[in-house]
Amino acid sequence: MKQETGENSEAYQAKRDINITHQGMDYNNVKQLCLDLIHDNFPKLQEEAMKQVNENVMALAGELKSEIAKKQAFINPEKLAQPDVQAALNEAVQGAAKKGKKTDLNLLANLVASRIDRGNSDLLDITIEEAIRLTPKLTRDHINFLSVKHFVSSMTIQIPNVAFIHLEQFAAPVLAAFSNNCVLSVPNIQYLAGVGVLDFNPIFGHDAYDVQFKEYPSLAENTQEFKEKVKVQAPSLNKLLELYEKEKFSSANLNSFGQVIALTNLGRIFGNIDLKIWIN
Repeated sequence: MKQETGENSEAYQAKRDINITHQGMDYNNVKQLCLDLIHDNFPKLQEEAMKQVNENVMALAGELKSEIAKKQAFINPEKLAQPDVQAALNEAVQGAAKKGKKTDLNLLANLVASRIDRGNSDLLDITIEEAIRLTPKLTRDHINFLSVKHFVSSMTIQIPNVAFIHLEQFAAPVLAAFSNNCVLSVPNIQYLAGVGVLDFNPIFGHDAYDVQFKEYPSLAENTQEFKEKVKVQAPSLNKLLELYEKEKFSSANLNSFGQVIALTNLGRIFGNIDLKIWIN
């Protein structure tokens, strides 16, 4: 396979194991690795199609370079030489090549960067690998649905003397970022179940206000009182809970792949969320 590299860059051949002998990878290295992977997988595309593929892959490479730089203190770039990591990167590159701007390239790059975290367990590694494979199959609305679902049902504030003002501050950025594009039809939720990021059973469900009250029992005497107080004192959380109740959120249950995608998306709002706390 022919390679061309820019001045002062290094070539990483992707057909076999990659050997990285220095710490870190600059942008030219990341770009070349992504190009090698994509040309190995799409060797016969017409010129115009290959041009678009290259543009898509370069966009992913740029996002990946940025995410690796942000997480430099926590990651081990030399893991990119490992066959299983190369396979995961190959999934990301192919997904980006096929979908381009239709997929969330920053989220995809974020997942790849998380895969080379120094402290991952084997379970977290293989869970992230599957999340990388699945992400290009999801729309932004799908990802937002997963994020709102996980935020309401599973995330809480762990501080002493929590008050409604804290709940409002916690919920406001989630409402602003995701609430306008997170409502899915039943066929869309069934699609997510078929893809493998959640289980869906329209017969079952739960009261979102009750879930929240049980996490913060000091804020009210019962669920009804909590519901009345949250409307006044935490309006952003109340809007999320109303949305959760009205739509089909309570009938869905995220598996570990859906959780990793949701947490990675939420991490762009709250700062990097440590996946090792959730998947261990």
